[in-house]
Order: sequence, then C-alpha cells, then structure tokens
Amino acid sequence: MTNYALITAAGIGKRMNTEMNKIFLLLDEIPIVAMTIKRFQDCNAIDKIILIAREEDKDELQKIKDKNDFNKVEKIVLGGDKRQNSVYNGLISIENAKVDDIVVIHNGVNPFIDEKTIIDSIEAAKKYEAAVVGFRARDTIKEVDEKGFVAKTLERNKMWQVQTPQTIRYGTAIRAFKKAFDDDFFGTDDTMLVERLGKKVKMIECPYENIKITLPNDLEFANKLLKNSRIGFGMDSHRFVGEDDNKKLVIGGIEIEGEKGFDANSDGDVIMHALFNAISQGLGERSISHYADEMCEKGVKDSKEYLKVILKIMEERGYSIGNIGIMLEGKRPMISEHEDRIKENISSIVSLDKDKIGITATSGEALSAFGKGLGMQCFCVISLNKK
Repeated sequence: MTNYALITAAGIGKRMNTEMNKIFLLLDEIPIVAMTIKRFQDCNAIDKIILIAREEDKDELQKIKDKNDFNKVEKIVLGGDKRQNSVYNGLISIENAKVDDIVVIHNGVNPFIDEKTIIDSIEAAKKYEAAVVGFRARDTIKEVDEKGFVAKTLERNKMWQVQTPQTIRYGTAIRAFKKAFDDDFFGTDDTMLVERLGKKVKMIECPYENIKITLPNDLEFANKLLKNSRIGFGMDSHRFVGEDDNKKLVIGGIEIEGEKGFDANSDGDVIMHALFNAISQGLGERSISHYADEMCEKGVKDSKEYLKVILKIMEERGYSIGNIGIMLEGKRPMISEHEDRIKENISSIVSLDKDKIGITATSGEALSAFGKGLGMQCFCVISLNKK
C-alpha cells in the first residue's frame, strides 16, 4: 500500500489581491508552498508527493523542489479549470495505483499542517475509506434565508470548520470524482464527493493553526504566528524492562532508585524524548529517531545528548522556549516525589525558569498498559518564541 500526497497549487488566489500566485508569497522568508511541501516531505507516513500546478508556475515549483531536495515529489501535474478538475488530474496521473492506496489531498496554502494530523487522517481513511480534518466551531452558527433573515440557529457542538488534508482510498476517490463529473456536480471540497456515494466520512480534529491562507489578513496572521510564537506537541512511551534486567530508570534526566528502567536502546527517557519531539515539531523538523538512532549506534545512550541536538537547531533558527507542559501516565514511580529534581534538571538544560515548567501525572486508573505498571507514556507541549 502506498500513501500519496496530492498538493494542490493550481489556483489563482484572486482574494489575496496580488499579481503573484499566493503559493509563492513568503512566510518567514520561505514560499508558502515550500513550507507546505516540507511537511509532507518530512512525514514518514507519506511515500510520494504529486504537485498540481498552473502551466506558468511549473518552472518555479521545479526550482523549489530542486533547491530543497524534495525527493518525494514524483511529478508536477497541470491543474484544470476548477479545483475538482485539478485534483482529478492528480489522481489519474498516479501510475499503477491500487484501490487501497491512500491519497492525501492538501491545499498548497495550508502550511501549518502537522505530522500527527496527517497520520491520523491516513489511518482513518484506511479504516473508513475517507477522512477530513477540521476544527470545532468556536462561535454560534446561524442559517440565514435568501432575504437575509435567520432561518435557524444550528447546534454549535455539531459544527466543524473543514480544512485539508482530505484523505481517501484511491479506488473510492476515483469512483467519487467520476460520479460527480457524470452528474455535472462540483463540490466545495473533496470528501463531499465521497458523501454523494452514500459513504460516511470520518472527521479528524486538527490544531486551529492549520489554516488556509486565502486573504491578506490570513497571511499577516500566519507571519505573526511564525515570528512571534510556535506550538509544539510531542509524545513518547516505553515499557519497563523485565525482572531479570537491572537497567536503571531515568526520567527527565535524573536517575530514580529502586525502579526498573525502560526497555529501549538508549536510556529510554520518555520525558526527554517527548520534549525533543515537541521542540522539533514546533520547528517543523523531524522525529527524534531521525537524529538519535545514529548517535545511539555510536554508543550515545544519554537522552540529554539527543535533546541538545534539537536545542542547537532551535537556537540557530532564532527561537527560545517560552514554557513547557509535561503530562505523564504510569502506575509507577510516584512522580510527585521527584518533580522538583526533574524540573531543576530540565531547567538547567534548556535555560528556562523552573516556574515555566509544569509537570502533571496520572495513574490512568489502570485502564491502560501504563496504568497497569507495564511502562510509562509522556505527552509534552511547548511554546517557542522568536527572539
């Protein structure tokens, strides 16, 4: 099974009020479309990328591909008169596609998509045939009639604002698009065509930062988001070693006596690993394994050394950490007994005041393997501020 990303970049973008195609407008001195492609280039779940573009933009996109070594980009396909035509051109350009292959359709001007959302949408499409990402409506939504009067107030808890990616099994996508064209129907999004086949589409929640840059104020907001702050989310988990193994437990860079260590090639420090992933995600970089596996093979087992790698990249990119939130799940050890030492250690490594580091923990009421004492899992969220 192959996972394809179809990145649509064939629109004109009239609402941006610029002579330049909006995909080439700059975010933090990087073209929007380059930032978008990089998200899929760096996502391990994506095998191949197809760009869908206007004829006049193909050369510039090729330059961006070559400059950034986007080696997953397999081809650049010409778009059509409407978005639906463009996506279909991308679909039929896939050679030797299988019905169960996955197609992740994404707007070239949604540059803040995160790896977790991409992976979640792929897994949902494998299970349900189609998935769409979005975020819950924050405000009350009203339906208005043709004369401008309120017809009814909709239930806000059922309302979602749809974004991309929209992810569909290849065979389902082909059937949906062909039926739409046969019926002379043009939808406002891709999964709407799947709905017309009588199939259910799974909704996947994505971060509110995953916006489509359509209007000038969207671009202004996006630049502020990049220049002022970024959010990163990281996770890691490991099981404990067996009873016959004397490996020591290391959490947050400190050694905890009387507890079994983590079953991992390194020290398995779930806090350091989750923190690394959070910083890396916030910077638009890769998972810890991309950086740490080679170090581990050379005998570097201390996860603090891995963390220093991403901290160096962070520094080079001109960011500093604003605050850190850590959430642990596990039956043992009792984290509250070691919380101060962990905070002090992290504080010294990342150069952040202790009061900007929060640590919470739960046993999970033994509902998971972690709550049953078989291991630990850690979630970490961080804010990054532009210096």
